[in-house]
Amino acid sequence: MRRSLSLSASAAVLLGCSTLTDRARPPEPTSPTNGAVIARVVIRSGWFSSVNPYSLSFARLKHDGFPEEELFVTNFRSGGGVYLLDAVPGRYSPVSVRYMRQNVSHDIEIGKTAKDLAVEVKPGQVVFAGRLSFAIRGRSGKKSAFVELDPGKEAEIAAMDEALADLDGTLWREMISRRREALGPSETPVMEKGKPVPRQVKGKYTYVDMLGWGSPRRVRGGLEWRQPQGQAAIGLVWYTQDMKEYKSPEEHLRVLRSAGSPEDDHKVEEVVFCSRPAYEARYTTYYYPEGTLVGSISKVYVTETLLVPEPEGVFLLHFRAEKKHFAKLHPLFRTFRDRIVLKPNPPTGAPAKP
Repeated sequence: MRRSLSLSASAAVLLGCSTLTDRARPPEPTSPTNGAVIARVVIRSGWFSSVNPYSLSFARLKHDGFPEEELFVTNFRSGGGVYLLDAVPGRYSPVSVRYMRQNVSHDIEIGKTAKDLAVEVKPGQVVFAGRLSFAIRGRSGKKSAFVELDPGKEAEIAAMDEALADLDGTLWREMISRRREALGPSETPVMEKGKPVPRQVKGKYTYVDMLGWGSPRRVRGGLEWRQPQGQAAIGLVWYTQDMKEYKSPEEHLRVLRSAGSPEDDHKVEEVVFCSRPAYEARYTTYYYPEGTLVGSISKVYVTETLLVPEPEGVFLLHFRAEKKHFAKLHPLFRTFRDRIVLKPNPPTGAPAKP
């Protein structure tokens, strides 16, 4: 069996060139039953230095627990994150990591413990293979070795947060978002410029303000953040049924479908947010300053709205930015959004706690 793995590892050397670069677009799922393996890899090359992985190879295990001949090489990477996307359901075990040094590839095998590190890809789901640590040792790295695996919750939360940013704009994001929401909030403080940023509690929801836009201002039902240069704003509101601002989810959906300009598709996507069914829409608006003719001077804004219907009200999250700044600021908004946690709903018939 060791020989089979060794031959497969040699094949991986040939297949390594097919691994995508950081800048390449990740492959989309080819089947709704396929899933993905997400791993974080740390390769130490000294006390204070490290190198990023080029790829991570997996063996798929048969029913008897032994690996198949073929190796599966990750097909997307970003920094220390490696992704085996569009994986057929089954059990996968990491076999070796590849890194590049002076345009030469080097492999570090995981060894006999590989079978013990197997994870299961379930249909339409992502799975975390852990945070794998390696050490480059010896002349030309000949004594390099696998050091340890951290499969813990905090390691997975960090990996999923990175994956949400790495795979933003792909079909994988919703799958990752479901897993991230199932993990719940991190117990590790968010660090911003070397300082911990605490989780803030506001009624129905909690959030982490890592925007760096200054303190939010109060608005009816929630809070609003404004980017210092006026390029964008984020609004977070919770309307209960006894508030005058409250509209039913159906009314909000009608507004979202009709919002925007002729060039918009006027679609409302069904998504999952904090393990709840939710709706998301993106639309364009034009602003003409007072005293100017329509069509002469304008600013173009893009708005992304998230609607979460709840038994006792509706939760709304808005991101609005000038079109020319939208793509630049959208990842920051997504990071902010992914750290929002809605409190669990009370059981049916139970009174909601204030």
